[in-house]
Amino acid sequence: MAAATTQILDPTDGTTPVTLPTQDACCQSPCDPPWRTKPSCVTFTETKSSVVSLARGANDDSPREGVVIINVTYTHTLCLIGKQHGGLAYTLTLLPGEKMTLYHSDRYRRTTSETERYSVQTTFAQFFSALYQQQNSNDSSLLVQVLNNQTQGSSSSFGGGFNFFGLGGASASGTSSSSSSSGSAVDLSTQTSANQFLSVAQQAAQYTDVQRSITISSYEDSETVSTTQRTLVNNNLCYAVTYFVRKVLDVYVSTTTVTSVTFQVVAGTYVSPVLTPAQVKQVEAKYVAAVETIIKGLPTVGEVIEQPTILSVPTDGVVYDPELAHCCALDPELEQAARIKLEREQAEAQKIGLEIQLMALEVQRRQALLAAGTLAAFETAPTTTVVA
Repeated sequence: MAAATTQILDPTDGTTPVTLPTQDACCQSPCDPPWRTKPSCVTFTETKSSVVSLARGANDDSPREGVVIINVTYTHTLCLIGKQHGGLAYTLTLLPGEKMTLYHSDRYRRTTSETERYSVQTTFAQFFSALYQQQNSNDSSLLVQVLNNQTQGSSSSFGGGFNFFGLGGASASGTSSSSSSSGSAVDLSTQTSANQFLSVAQQAAQYTDVQRSITISSYEDSETVSTTQRTLVNNNLCYAVTYFVRKVLDVYVSTTTVTSVTFQVVAGTYVSPVLTPAQVKQVEAKYVAAVETIIKGLPTVGEVIEQPTILSVPTDGVVYDPELAHCCALDPELEQAARIKLEREQAEAQKIGLEIQLMALEVQRRQALLAAGTLAAFETAPTTTVVA
């Protein structure tokens, strides 16, 4: 049973004894896990392949026929670090005593049926996948489908691109595989891969912002009922209030890490196992020199690129920022009358405070008299004079 605490009587402030139970921190159910303050991150895995001819690394004594198949796996991480104001969606100024009703609606929910309606994170994932496919295969059919709201599923899983399970949660992962044929390993650099990932993410965020626009107006069509109605009242007698309505954006930082680098030599009937750069000596001796030259410029496992540019992804939320006008809208006489009224109320409040202090001192005086053994009346009755 919970322990009980008792407050001690303090005559100076007029409190009375109150017994309050001490509640258990978790009440009668198990405690919830603590909220984490660290950034929440979502991770995407990408593998790029490059086929390089042995002739590029061969010298006069090395064989020139055959290829080296290089696979580099990158882990792209988007970490939510905070929120920020987006573009201005609406502005409203209310004069003193004025009232206005605003209608807040989402154009996307009006124009999209229930079966094709998704969260902002899913919309962002769809655009990301479509843009990724367009960049790597020059195929814009998926992007056209997304723009026409002809989505293939709420999980946003598309072939040839990233597989998303939502962005902005505590944990999510995706995989992709892109294949490119290149004469060198320059295209496999970590910086290039990180820049490409951030560029696609920024384009996806812009497409999402355009599609998921917010509509705020002071009037509403009678045919539309799916709106949020909000009434704003300016109770100030003197100053106007301006409301700036802005969209809320999630802010992410992008980090790219090299998690795996492997290669395989194929020359005629010889096919080496899949090896790491540290295992290059396991290749047949006649290919070692050429392979070492080819893999010399590959990124190393553990290499990290943190992009200095942040990524802003739109959300469904907006924030109303009120701003008080700088000038008073009342006539000087009315403004002065309001000031006099305020000063009078302040004087009344000060008078009440002094009376409370005086009563507290009187209580202390009476307690001191009782402690000294003085049992006479605290207040002497006024003497009356009888006139004959």
